[in-house]
Amino acid sequence: MKDGTYYGIDFGTTNTSVYLYKYEKGRGVIESRFGTDGKDIMPFSSCIAISKTDKSDLKYGREVKEKINEYADNYKIVTSFKSLLGTDEEIVVNGFRYTGKMLAALFLKYVKDTVKNIRPDFKEAVFSIPVDFSSKARTELLEAAESIELSVKGFISESSSAYISKIKDIKALSKVMVVDFGGGTLDLSILNLKYNQVFEEAVYGIKFGGDDIDKELALRIMPKAYPDISFEDLESRKKDKLMNEVERMKIEFSKDDDYTMILGEGSKSVDIDYDTFSDIITPLINKNVINAILEIMKKANVGPENIDAVILAGGSSGLRPFANVILSLFGEEKIIFDDENNRYQWMVAKGAAITSAIDCDFRLGDDLCILLSDGEKYPVLKKGKNKVGDTSKPISFSLTTDSQDAHFIFTDSAGNRYATVSVNAKGYIDEKFDLSITLDKDQIAKVTIKNENMGNDYQEHCEINKIKFYYDLKDLED
Repeated sequence: MKDGTYYGIDFGTTNTSVYLYKYEKGRGVIESRFGTDGKDIMPFSSCIAISKTDKSDLKYGREVKEKINEYADNYKIVTSFKSLLGTDEEIVVNGFRYTGKMLAALFLKYVKDTVKNIRPDFKEAVFSIPVDFSSKARTELLEAAESIELSVKGFISESSSAYISKIKDIKALSKVMVVDFGGGTLDLSILNLKYNQVFEEAVYGIKFGGDDIDKELALRIMPKAYPDISFEDLESRKKDKLMNEVERMKIEFSKDDDYTMILGEGSKSVDIDYDTFSDIITPLINKNVINAILEIMKKANVGPENIDAVILAGGSSGLRPFANVILSLFGEEKIIFDDENNRYQWMVAKGAAITSAIDCDFRLGDDLCILLSDGEKYPVLKKGKNKVGDTSKPISFSLTTDSQDAHFIFTDSAGNRYATVSVNAKGYIDEKFDLSITLDKDQIAKVTIKNENMGNDYQEHCEINKIKFYYDLKDLED
């Protein structure tokens, strides 16, 4: 590992956190967290308020989250703009159209400016992304970050990032499940460690998180606090107070057994014990979390007995009912709880920063091949040898039949197909096609195929996504 200061960003649906990992040989590591107001108390809330009358009037983060209903009268509130990346959906405010990429750029500038007030060297980071992030979403996130001069050093899946952040606790183990339970999503991975190389064996994700639990709690508690009014008719300011108190109550129940909710302004105080709290949210957790875990184990062809350890990550992992469900499936001896004052929400950003420190050494976990006319598979990029950032040497192929087009079929070493590209041809025998592939830092293979017989400017392109990579940890020192 080289001396230097490295940053990781967990760009989340509900919260975004920034982590600093500074390494100096002989002195060790200095670590810092950055979130709301540049402090490490809580991450940035991933939300934007856009004025309905003045597009230059923007508000961000925790301020918006805590006053979300109050601001709704005069502002358009955007809370899940990450989900717009890679789609054609737009948010329209006062006739102006905002794409997911535009919203991401606005929010990331706010994050960048906040952190740079404390750390002027914050110019580059590794981003963690959901396991099911599309290639277009990755490209748009990269473009959004670089449009505000925040360089993207690389991407890593959120669950793999959590794995790397806890590598010291699991370095003697082989098969590990990561359960990343955030505000908006539940992401799962089953990873395998072989000779300091981390392979993703299976990934799975669903749209369920702490925000869904907050809504259920608010709806169940609200009639006790305001027995004479419906949730829909509750004043905006009071809704905000209720939702903020629900969030505070969740945190308190991570260690306490009783909570009194006092909302003021005509409300009744509500005494809630842990059993009542658990009875409300456990059915939601059972329905969503257990089914997701069973699904990923089915994909990986394993059972709980085959899992050596389970890492809990994400801001919602501190919920005791959630932890109890995981304990019931795997047993206490396999669970790796967060040991940094319940800072689950920083774990993924920390892993991304460590990934930056080891130079994002993501290598192909399988060959990327072209299927030849005789059925053989020709490896253009090779497992273990090629990594993110590499470009293949130009390769020439020829037609073997009189045809007006050529079909290039890309597969893995077992023949499973990634993509097919059709290239125009004149139909000459031995007509040559020049091909090259680049593994970009968004972990997408960019293919270019040229045929000069069709003109000097003629070329076809395609992108190959969901390629298998592994993470080489050989440079990670204790």
